[in-house]
Amino acid sequence: MTELSFRYARQADAPALVDLIERAYRGPETEGSWASEAHLLKGPRTSLEEVLSLIAREDSRFLIAERGGHLAGCCLLQGLSQPGEPINASYFGMFALDPGAQGGGLGKQIIAEAERRIQDLWGANEMVMTVINVRTALIAWYERRGYHLTGATLPFPFSETSGETTRDFHLVEMRKRVA
Repeated sequence: MTELSFRYARQADAPALVDLIERAYRGPETEGSWASEAHLLKGPRTSLEEVLSLIAREDSRFLIAERGGHLAGCCLLQGLSQPGEPINASYFGMFALDPGAQGGGLGKQIIAEAERRIQDLWGANEMVMTVINVRTALIAWYERRGYHLTGATLPFPFSETSGETTRDFHLVEMRKRVA
């Protein structure tokens, strides 16, 4: 199998990132699998405008994993800081794998690389994420990678386009010390 290579996204990568994120989160290839949230949300997960704006931000990076020149996965990294304080944590989100490449350790490799990159980018010593609370298999996967639930919860950002099938869920925060 071809080795993975990593790089940060450029503006030209945005359409491919949107396509990957949509397929991974809500596409027919993953529907019914533990990796999908299509049973909860039918609307778009992101948009070209959102991805372009995140790529343009100084405090954000989309980490791209490629195998054989093809997009295999991605994640969003954002430095978290308080005014006047150094960045000590990074947000991890929009983690998406090509549905055809799931299951062979690809996700583990991407998250490990993300943990290394946030230390290099911002000197961050902790990675923070939010997960839909009813996605217990996904939470368990992150726990096996060393993440823990903090007890913090956030309302899910329902919108007129989220296409929720129910509103009986919220977000839970997970963290891991990486340095």
